[in-house]
Amino acid sequence: MGSIEQRRHPRLAANLVIRVSAIRAERADHESGRMLDVSEGGLCFVGARYLPPGTSVKIEFADCSLVGEVRHCRMRDYSSRVEFVTGVQVHEIEAGQESWRDLTQAAS
Repeated sequence: MGSIEQRRHPRLAANLVIRVSAIRAERADHESGRMLDVSEGGLCFVGARYLPPGTSVKIEFADCSLVGEVRHCRMRDYSSRVEFVTGVQVHEIEAGQESWRDLTQAAS
């Protein structure tokens, strides 16, 4: 029995280096990651750290700066090192609205 697709927006494969900042009460932790896919409502990336669902994050790449919330995070299967696949729901585009629109338009 197959699973039913529950996404609101279609996904587009991506391969972009990003900077991820987990926004915590008194500090922000930064790391690099690689975006795997993108849609109008969110994105998925691979990074070195586990980010609990509900964590607020800032994601930066090219001229874009996005704020969102971690929806899921799991260890990546079949990787030669420990990596986590993280899905983020985008709440706000702080900068680079046109670049974000161009990136996600191909997914619509």
